[in-house]
Amino acid sequence: MTDTSDTTETTEREKEWEYFGMAIEDLETMIKKKAEHRGVPVSDVLIDMLEFAQTQLEEKYMNVHHIFNRVIYVLQSGMVVDNPKLRDKD
Repeated sequence: MTDTSDTTETTEREKEWEYFGMAIEDLETMIKKKAEHRGVPVSDVLIDMLEFAQTQLEEKYMNVHHIFNRVIYVLQSGMVVDNPKLRDKD
């Protein structure tokens, strides 16, 4: 008899690798460590990742470039707060 619980776990991990190039828990750890090492908010690490991704885009993907700029603006504007405990309570 085969244990299917490992198969499901592996499948989810494979999906994460397909979408993100790494497992989600590894992604979270990497971003948190970079932020801690640099002494900056997580949003600054995300902005760096987006700006690097922009440099890899070909000119024909200008619409993606604009989307990145919008996300970077939102992250820089303070609209997104790294610490959920600090968010305004509605």
